[in-house]
Amino acid sequence: MSEVLSAEEQAALVALAEACNWSINAHVSVEAFTRKFKTHLRGDAKKTLKKLKKRGYCTPHPTGGSTTYQLTDPGLIEAKLILARSSETR
Repeated sequence: MSEVLSAEEQAALVALAEACNWSINAHVSVEAFTRKFKTHLRGDAKKTLKKLKKRGYCTPHPTGGSTTYQLTDPGLIEAKLILARSSETR
């Protein structure tokens, strides 16, 4: 995608992809997503999740209990690109 993601947005997108097991059909709760971060960063992770939703990388999926989130096709592609770029620089 042409948009440049900040480092925290990239980390959140990869964390959401891992929480969804790299699938666009899975959806996870906000709590399951924030467990990927240290406790003092979880509030920032929730805010970043909303930014990703605005950019179209994930969508909310309302359920009976709470809202869950799932990756979109562009979100999955971007997460894989981020991971590939990070492995190239190592």
